[in-house]
Amino acid sequence: MKLDAKALGLTSGIFCGGGWVLLMLLSLWMEGAKSWTMLMGPMHPGFSYGVGGAIWMAVLHFIIGGVLGWLFAMVYNTLAKK
Repeated sequence: MKLDAKALGLTSGIFCGGGWVLLMLLSLWMEGAKSWTMLMGPMHPGFSYGVGGAIWMAVLHFIIGGVLGWLFAMVYNTLAKK
């Protein structure tokens, strides 16, 4: 079985970016996850706690998730040939 690297990259990017923006917006709205968000946020370049920061983190995690999903599919396809 061969994985489509482009599709897996886009899917993982959407899930990573969407998950982060949901976490940030829920944290801003409910104050429940603020401690976790403030713990993990400063590990990312350009982090700010607000709506703009949520959008920036969504873009950043979309790119990171996309690249990691694409790499995973490429490695899987290479190893599955053998």
